[in-house]
Amino acid sequence: MKIRKTARILLLNEQNQLLLFHMINGINQSGTVWFSPGGGVEDNETYEEAAQRELKEETGITTQVEWGPVVWIREIDLIWKGTKNHFIEHYYLAYVRHISISLAHMTTLEKENYLSHHWWTLQELEETAENIFPIHIATHLRPIINGHIPKKPISIL
Repeated sequence: MKIRKTARILLLNEQNQLLLFHMINGINQSGTVWFSPGGGVEDNETYEEAAQRELKEETGITTQVEWGPVVWIREIDLIWKGTKNHFIEHYYLAYVRHISISLAHMTTLEKENYLSHHWWTLQELEETAENIFPIHIATHLRPIINGHIPKKPISIL
C-alpha cells in the first residue's frame, strides 16, 4: 500500500472561524466534501514546509500568518486515484488576519474540483449536515478555540 504524507492547515481568522474548501469528493468522485487547505508532502520537503507551500498555493496567503504547532495527526486508509493509500495527515494550526482568498496558484485538478470556500464558525460546524473531513472536526476544534492547544499532537479519526 502506498503511503501518502499530507500537511493540512487549520486556518483560523480573528473571529475564530475556520477556512474550509468545498470540493468534489476526490476519493470516490461521488458527492462533495468540505476540508481544510493542504496536500501532499513532496520529496525532500518537511510537513511544515508542505503546509506553508500548500497554504500559498490554495489560498494565495503568504504574509501575516501566525503558525502554531501540529495539533492533530490522522492516519486513514483510502482509495485515491484508483489506488489504496495509507494517508498520514499532520494538521497545523495557523492564524491569519488577511482573509482575502486567491485561487490563482491552485493546481489544475484543484481548480476543476473546487466548488467554494467558507469561513465556518464553531456553531456552524456543530450544526451542519454537510460532509466535512475529518469527521468530528467541531469536537476536536472546540478546545483549540477555547485556548487549549495540545502539548503534543492528538490522534483523530
